[in-house]
Amino acid sequence: MDSQTEKQLKLLGAVLLILALIVLYGPGDKRKQDDDNSIVQSMQEIQTEEMTSAPEPETSENAAAKFQNKERIRVLICSDNYQSEYHSDIVMQCTGDYVVKYGDKEETCSSEDMIHITADSPWLSEGIVYINPVAEDGEFQMPVLIRSQPSPSYAGSFEIVKREEGLLLINELPLETYLCSVVPSEMPAKYPIEALKAQAICARTYAIEQMNNNRGDEFGVDVDDSVSYQVYNNIAQNEQTTKAVRETAGQIMTKDDMLVNALYFSTSCGINISQDMSEEAVFCAFISNSDEKTYEKEEPWYRWSTVFTLEEITRLVNARQQAGFGNVTGLEIESRESNGSVKTLVVQGENNSLKIDGEYKIRKLLQTDGTSVTLQDGNNAPNLGMLPSAFFYLTPNHEGEALVSYTLTGGGYGHGKGMSQNGAKHMAEAGKDCEEILKYYYGEVQIGKS
Repeated sequence: MDSQTEKQLKLLGAVLLILALIVLYGPGDKRKQDDDNSIVQSMQEIQTEEMTSAPEPETSENAAAKFQNKERIRVLICSDNYQSEYHSDIVMQCTGDYVVKYGDKEETCSSEDMIHITADSPWLSEGIVYINPVAEDGEFQMPVLIRSQPSPSYAGSFEIVKREEGLLLINELPLETYLCSVVPSEMPAKYPIEALKAQAICARTYAIEQMNNNRGDEFGVDVDDSVSYQVYNNIAQNEQTTKAVRETAGQIMTKDDMLVNALYFSTSCGINISQDMSEEAVFCAFISNSDEKTYEKEEPWYRWSTVFTLEEITRLVNARQQAGFGNVTGLEIESRESNGSVKTLVVQGENNSLKIDGEYKIRKLLQTDGTSVTLQDGNNAPNLGMLPSAFFYLTPNHEGEALVSYTLTGGGYGHGKGMSQNGAKHMAEAGKDCEEILKYYYGEVQIGKS
């Protein structure tokens, strides 16, 4: 055999080997993704592969370390009262000197120089401007931005991006610094320290999940500062809430080597994760039983009621439906989640029927601007723009034989998933620590450092 033929046979053998490996493993080993890929995406990809052997189990602390692939978080700062992602103009002032970069230019400005940027500002000639404090502890004050605290102050650096819709304002800062402005905005600083620590771990876990799931890619961010994610810097930092963040530094919740979906809400109606409340009779009996011994029992939001007339429901339905639905003739709860929350609500009309799926859509449909909600302490709740929760049952009310209205008897305030913040408060008052609180609401989770 001549050397040329031998080379050709070796090349053919190599090609056949490569083809065999592609057939066996697919086009590339998904287990060797770059470190920049999120752990959630990687785990989903691994699960779709035909693996010949399972990986060695990891400790919760090592597993948690995979999730923290960024030390800084990018936050979209919404406009006044969180009305929009876009600003018409931006006014800022730094506590010290700051550097402005745009295009190939760079300027150093004094703390006395107020920043006022509109779409036609020279700094935005290239569509984006970067503003960084010279000193590491420099902060930017927003004197005209409307938040619960006046003139909110922000650590970190800023980017301002010009788009057709307006200006995007992006704050980039260390994750732990960000959390110091999330915890007081999400839980009152007067709550016990163990409740605040539980809140800090939830907020950190939630933030890291968002940093990994690419949900904010449309705006080039990880989160925004509104309730669409978790509220940031609406209330000023506080010594007690900052202490909670620092005492739990880096701690997150995982389960089965995956981040826990660390949702939280204001007040539960007393249902815990071990109870199945999907059956209508079981749920109704629970809500009607005033003897339940639960942590939030004394909270005003624990139980509430309201009445919707058929006329009011008709108005609400027709406001969101195309013409032709007609008058509402009845409501029916078709199904519930295992936690008791209404999953599907059916609205019967003269000419059609409408199915509303999901607690948020149900609560938004049944807006309370035309009716009052009575709390268990006898006071009327403030108008929330939506029903307090989807934990309710229906009682039809008749005048003679005619159906005229429905009484909604319910409990709790919020979506009802994850940790009840007022429940955490009462658990901490009862002597429970933050780990006990978190395991009560999320089950047997592992709490380790990221």
